[in-house]
This record gives sequence, structure tokens and C-alpha cells, in this order.
Amino acid sequence: MRLKNCESCLVYGSDKKPLSRARVVEIRENAVRMFFMTPKLRSARLKTIVDFYDDQKGLVRCLCDLTLKKNPSFFETGEPWMADAVIMKVYEEFQRQKDVRVKVQIASEFVLADGSYVTGTIQNISAGGLYFVTTRKLKRGDHFIFVYKFKNELCKVEARVLRIQELHGGYGYGCQFVDLAPNEEADIRNFVYVQQIQKQLEKQKKHGLSVDHE
Repeated sequence: MRLKNCESCLVYGSDKKPLSRARVVEIRENAVRMFFMTPKLRSARLKTIVDFYDDQKGLVRCLCDLTLKKNPSFFETGEPWMADAVIMKVYEEFQRQKDVRVKVQIASEFVLADGSYVTGTIQNISAGGLYFVTTRKLKRGDHFIFVYKFKNELCKVEARVLRIQELHGGYGYGCQFVDLAPNEEADIRNFVYVQQIQKQLEKQKKHGLSVDHE
């Protein structure tokens, strides 16, 4: 299995809980080098789960044989630890066949096809679409455009309303993206993945569990 365009991953510990995010550099067919900003790690060799985010393949969960060691280029990169990982088995590939949604709270302005504006809050998003709430009533099939910086560049995204939910004091709209450019889809997938990682790490901290090995 060869990753296509992967820049980041989430490494799990032997307890199957999130350990640390890492920057990824692919070096050959089933071998990946990764670098960690996390300081509280230790030299070790372990077989563990790694979630790779690949712009083309989506979220790829693998069993890896991972060798963790100090980074000799620490003063140049600012990353104290590195690891060489051999991909032993691919468990699952998400987001291509079934897009994963992440809960968010993003206040945004949506421009309808007639040029009018709607303000609302995006409550969940995936690479396939979003759900937002607003006080304005829309119709099924209505198209709109909104702008958001999912990664490094502003994305101008078009979507259409697929389903309508009446709420107390407003409406919720399940919407599908329309004609996403490849770079826009990649940025949204990356955004969703980063949000997922952050929520996982926050959940561990909330329950008083360490995400680092001393």
C-alpha cells in the first residue's frame, strides 16, 4: 500500500488511545518516516495503530511496526522525536466510500443564487457536505456559496440544500457540496481530519489521561 499525498498522521499508544500527532514523510512503498513535536516520548519499538491522512486516499488506518528515536536534526526542525514505520496491514480506508463528519461551530455568511445573504452557523461538516442552522427559511434545491479558509487558502464553496429540519426559532439544512475542485476537497478533508484528531486528544485530556509516554 502506497500513500499518495500524506502530510500528517495520528499515532496511537499500546493502550490504543491517541498518543501524538506527527508530520509524515513517505520514503518508499510501505515505509514512512514521521516527526513529532511532542517532547515527552521515549525510544521504543512497538506495533501500533496509525491513522494517516492522505489527500487522495482519505483517512487510512494501519497497523505499523514503529521504531521511535531521538531526531538528530532537532535543532533544524524543532521536532525532538522521529520514527520509522513499516506499514504491516491496512485496516480501513475512510472518507472516500463514506465521508466522516465532524461537529463544529462556524459562524458564516451564505450567498444565495439571487444574490441575497443568509447568516448561520455550520454545526457539522464532511468532504461531502455540511449542516447549518439559520433563522431564514430556504427551499430544497436552493444553491448557495460560502467562503472559508479550511487549510492555507480561502475556499469558495458551492452547495445545495438536500433536506430541511424545522427547529425552535429557525431551520436546519443538510447540504451537499457541488462541483468541488480537487484542491478544495483536499483542504476540507484535511480540515475534518485535523478537527477529529484535536477532539480525540481533548477527550483524552478531559478524562485525565496522558497522551504522551513519559
